[in-house]
Amino acid sequence: MRTRFGPPVLAGALLLVLALPLWAQRGEAAGTGPVLRLDPDLIRRQAATNLQETVDVNNQTSLMGYIQTFLATHGAEDQEQIVSEITDYCLEHGLRPSPDVAEAFLAMALEARSRGDLAEYRRLARFAAGFHPDHPAVHLALADGARAQDGLFSMDFLFESLFAAAAAFRNPETRAVALANLAVWLRITALLLLAVLALVQCFQYQSLLRHDVKEWLGGGDSRWLEAAGLVVLFLPSLLLLSGYWWIVYWAAVFLFYGRWSERVATLVAVAAVVASGAFVVYTRQVLYLDQAPPHLSNVRCYANRVETGMDGYLGEHIAPMDAERGTYGYLLACRYMLHGSYGKAESLFRSLLTDSPSDAGIYNNLGCLYFYQNRFQEAIQLFTKAIEARSDFAAAFLNRAMAKNKVFDFSGSEEDQAQARRLDPSIFRVHGLHQNEEWTPIPAWLPPRVTLNLAVAKALPTGSLPGGRPGKVLPLLLGPAFSLWLLILPVLSLLFVLTRKKDFFARACFKCGQPFCNRCKTSLEFESFCSQCVHLYIKQDGVSPEARMKKNYEVETHQRLRRTVRVILALAAPGTSHLLDGRPFSALFLLALWLGVLAALFSGPFLFPLAFSIPISTAPLKTLVLLFATALILVLWGLFGVPSALRPPPLPAGRPPARG
Repeated sequence: MRTRFGPPVLAGALLLVLALPLWAQRGEAAGTGPVLRLDPDLIRRQAATNLQETVDVNNQTSLMGYIQTFLATHGAEDQEQIVSEITDYCLEHGLRPSPDVAEAFLAMALEARSRGDLAEYRRLARFAAGFHPDHPAVHLALADGARAQDGLFSMDFLFESLFAAAAAFRNPETRAVALANLAVWLRITALLLLAVLALVQCFQYQSLLRHDVKEWLGGGDSRWLEAAGLVVLFLPSLLLLSGYWWIVYWAAVFLFYGRWSERVATLVAVAAVVASGAFVVYTRQVLYLDQAPPHLSNVRCYANRVETGMDGYLGEHIAPMDAERGTYGYLLACRYMLHGSYGKAESLFRSLLTDSPSDAGIYNNLGCLYFYQNRFQEAIQLFTKAIEARSDFAAAFLNRAMAKNKVFDFSGSEEDQAQARRLDPSIFRVHGLHQNEEWTPIPAWLPPRVTLNLAVAKALPTGSLPGGRPGKVLPLLLGPAFSLWLLILPVLSLLFVLTRKKDFFARACFKCGQPFCNRCKTSLEFESFCSQCVHLYIKQDGVSPEARMKKNYEVETHQRLRRTVRVILALAAPGTSHLLDGRPFSALFLLALWLGVLAALFSGPFLFPLAFSIPISTAPLKTLVLLFATALILVLWGLFGVPSALRPPPLPAGRPPARG
């Protein structure tokens, strides 16, 4: 029965391993629950600069004027002078970094790219980097230029691509998208890992399972009984075939027969699938909320975005009796402050003081407004009020130190700087303040949790938030498809194993691979061999030549099949041979690396686009992944795949010595 059904079962399992994880991921995306549909064009429209008419001269109109002057200037030295003036303007008005200016230069760079002027493309992209050194799109453009001019393996291309990938996780506007992409990659990797473990154990233990099913149905050599056993074996997965149910079912079933080290490795893979599914739901929640008002406007504050076109809805909640006035009004005043409409910002902040007369953030931001207008004595008074309202406000101490410097109170400035360092040792590093730069005061934005909770409260009644209310662990764990079964089935399998005697399940003969149990084994002296092999190879007593020839043929066939499958698996996925050799934890590590590379190569259709105002191509990131993936594939295949395929399988631990 082993030689009749083993290869078809193995081939079918291999096809399922290759197809089901990606199919399952598609099935999750097309599920019945609320799922985020991220439209790249919609993101670009939300993040794009809205050039609305303004009645006062503000940061937006001033920067637009500088950009227009730059466009009208053709000399390289004159253009660099204008860039220097824009830099000084941004420093004076607290716009450091300046993503809007950086993306304006990126737009010019893309125009030069379309004309085929690669030198100008890279020069303008470097200007953009000067206004926002950590902008992912800026470094993608620099990487694209380096690839076009210096080649695919140039250090500039590799550095800029790596920097763009790292910056995507740091930038507040792209962090959620980068985390969502990471979650999808981890999810596919974990699914593939569990599938491969189930496949290898299917090869190792499927004959034992069929033997036990046959025995549990009464035994005998009836073909009908054999067919009934196979139906019973496959019926649960056939009835519940959906997504990656096959992987879940077989991974749990083969826990009956694996060694304890293999069981632990399988449980680790199960935990990785459950955790990665929860991570996918969590990152989709964050991604959804980052695009939802009013949290979108707060994220734009933290990103230092100047334009206010997408924040017009904030004005609907600033009436004196509005329950959300404190949050929406504060946020709108911050947006006015960034926009450079200082009169509007001051008026709105002072009106909020009537409701919150001891709000340290309002006093601090009013002090910032006066600082920008060179009203340094008034700024010092307001920073002092902020400190009186909150004695541990490190940013207010540092802001007052900057204002005191402007009025030549250097000793007072040094005292305030020292106090700011004591209260927050990381304040200079976090806000990017360097000794060789002109410092500008640090505004107090709304804590992200405030606007996040408002966005959640607005999304929950509509049912549009993936995974329900954030912060609840159970919906995150049970939200993804079949996570509940992943938690239940392995536990039931282990309970079944622990409540049965050691000899309840069948074992396989090491020599010929024949499954046997206590009822069909006449000699219990040698547990690793079946009765026939004990008499033929150990005791060597009274075996006819015909029986010896037949058994030798079975042994040779079994060993040849085992070597062939071992070579195929070792070359197809380095690490599987370690699992066959009884080293499941090293196999788990190697397979995670190998399958992670494959997931990175083939998970492109599931990834969300990075949210950039300027449509910069992410091709450098894909090229970088391809280069690293190819290098890692060659390393793993050369160090572990080929050597494992050529090396003979090791002897099992505790193999009894031959007699005679």
